[in-house]
Amino acid sequence: MSIILLEHPRPRPSERYESVVNTPLSSCLMTGYIASTLKSNHHDVEIVDANLNGWTFQETVQELKNRSVKLIGVHLVYLWENTDGVFDMLFDLRKSGHTAHISLYGHFPTFAFRELLVKNTSADSVIVGEPEITFLELADAVVKSKDHSTLFTIDGLAFNASNSKPGGTVLHAEIVQNKPRKPVSNLNNLPSPCRNDFKLKKKKGISTYILASRGCYGKCTFCYLDNFYGDESYWRGRSPENVFDEISSIYEKYGERYFYFADANFFGPGRQGKERACELAGLFIDNGIKIEFGIECRVNDVEEKTIGVLVAAGLKDVFLGVESGSQKSLTKFRKCTTVQENKNAINILRKYGIEPNYGFIMFEPDSTLADVRENFEFLKEMKMLNLPSITAHLLHHKQTIFKGTLDYAKKNSGPGSTSEIMYEYSYKFSDKSVKALSEEINTFCLQSLKEIFRNRDINNKDFDSCTYDENDLFSKKMNGELVEHFETTLSCFEGNPITIE
Repeated sequence: MSIILLEHPRPRPSERYESVVNTPLSSCLMTGYIASTLKSNHHDVEIVDANLNGWTFQETVQELKNRSVKLIGVHLVYLWENTDGVFDMLFDLRKSGHTAHISLYGHFPTFAFRELLVKNTSADSVIVGEPEITFLELADAVVKSKDHSTLFTIDGLAFNASNSKPGGTVLHAEIVQNKPRKPVSNLNNLPSPCRNDFKLKKKKGISTYILASRGCYGKCTFCYLDNFYGDESYWRGRSPENVFDEISSIYEKYGERYFYFADANFFGPGRQGKERACELAGLFIDNGIKIEFGIECRVNDVEEKTIGVLVAAGLKDVFLGVESGSQKSLTKFRKCTTVQENKNAINILRKYGIEPNYGFIMFEPDSTLADVRENFEFLKEMKMLNLPSITAHLLHHKQTIFKGTLDYAKKNSGPGSTSEIMYEYSYKFSDKSVKALSEEINTFCLQSLKEIFRNRDINNKDFDSCTYDENDLFSKKMNGELVEHFETTLSCFEGNPITIE
């Protein structure tokens, strides 16, 4: 074996349950796409999924330390306070005598590569942006033991030039960033991703993901996906035929009947994007492929005709980017949508029997109590607070500001800059009452979520996915307590706002 691609352990931070804002769903297939690209170019590669297997960091080191490979790729995920555990794992791997070239890839390392290469001297390089072709060229250089100077020729690569050889001592940081790599223009040219440990994933309730497109035509201030693909980023979609071929292959090989599209935005821009979606749905219907599937999309792309066609083809689940019930906030976020469009999209989906999951930001740095009230009333009006797991997320979720977003650039360059923070901007609420409200709601909702997960684990020990029956007595009780606590606490602060420290 020449190359290992590692999905490292991902211990859940005790105070962080909103992982959806950390690692966009589209990242779940990065390792599979790199593996298939390497294999199609005759490289010997293995995926080691420590996260799927439930290994600790130390168990991962034990698994890897005796493997004789030349290149280890690590899909680095930001774990908040547990992130140092990944760095310690790589350090322990080096200490065990491992001399493989270690390269990091993913959203987190793309935007924090300088700090990572300085802080984590066990890593030799970072793939910046879309990883497949850059990693392939790196593999060609490392596996074939080319001169270290070859690294300077690989677009999309950042590395520590003071490493004269893999595993060498870093005396001082000389971080080099090569010119950006242009995104793959025709996604049909990429081989379908490798699907490791399929049966184990199904046993754990993990969906079978499909990535039918990359990028997004939106320019939301809180999202870094557009910047991840570089200055020339744009929405790119695979052809309906290409997507259909991959799904039908999995359908026949594994007997899979449920798929989830990992696309940041399932619909492409404009009328053409909706027509493409309908064309794909038509292929399922015409060829008798009886499946169910889920998608993620913007509210302005939800229209009755298109949704009707998709439902006929098997659409069952939708994650909807609502974000706010306040027009002021939607404008600030540069969503280019309206509160009325939010309502219309929800109503259309419900007409077809789909209760969506929601992207929603209850608290943002400049929120006022009036803004929070507007959000809360919107959630109640639209009857979005029915299931305790969803209710807890919606009520306590505050904006996370990561490097690579426009909001990070604005906040981190202004007064009180916290540029020493490597990836996440740690902000204080402008309004003291909102700060206190957010802290109280966060504490209550996190405790509720722990009870919800505990109840789920007792009843379904071996299954990772969560489903709740809103008519279940436990669910109804928990949901009622969450809504009542939010209402009571918000009303209290509205009647007695904090005006001094």
